[in-house]
Amino acid sequence: MFIATPKDQKHSMWTREKPSPQILQRLLVLAQEALQVLEKQLMDPLGNQDVKMAFRPPLDLYDVLIHLNPKQIPRHLEAVDRPTASFHRGTLKSSSTTKTISFPVVDYDPVQCYLQELREAFGDFALFFYDKYGGDVIGVLWKPSAFEPQPFKVSNINGRMISRVSSQPTVVPNVEAILEDFKILGEGLVKTLEARTEKWSI
Repeated sequence: MFIATPKDQKHSMWTREKPSPQILQRLLVLAQEALQVLEKQLMDPLGNQDVKMAFRPPLDLYDVLIHLNPKQIPRHLEAVDRPTASFHRGTLKSSSTTKTISFPVVDYDPVQCYLQELREAFGDFALFFYDKYGGDVIGVLWKPSAFEPQPFKVSNINGRMISRVSSQPTVVPNVEAILEDFKILGEGLVKTLEARTEKWSI
């Protein structure tokens, strides 16, 4: 399955690398569930008409939740559920006697920069999901293949620790250090980190 265009009818340059088959399967399941929810609501005009329900992601699927500081999310007003209190960015008060001057900030999106750093540094260990339209949570899903013990190599030690379960030394992910790195990389942006430790094991 791929997005077909007139120039590439057999292979798609847009979907060759992403999404992966697992994510594509998940998209199909989500689309089917959303259709059922919307059809049920439309068939019952007297019931609760909350069509936004189809756009709220379930967070119980993720292994780690990175909660973000809303003041650092530039598109927070585009969220499915708009915040009750908002704030303005780029407001400078030079003195109490002058009027407030608005200073436009262009292309300020620390969440996308943070996501890019996470994917570059920890893409071998996890998948990162984020709603760029005002989302305040990054969902982290561990890759099962990353938790398989691998032979010890100096080039393969990034984010891992040595395990001596077998006769030969192997390396396994150092989850505590990875979670600490999530906090350090997102200093000022990350509000809290919720690790669901019961969902992963080494």
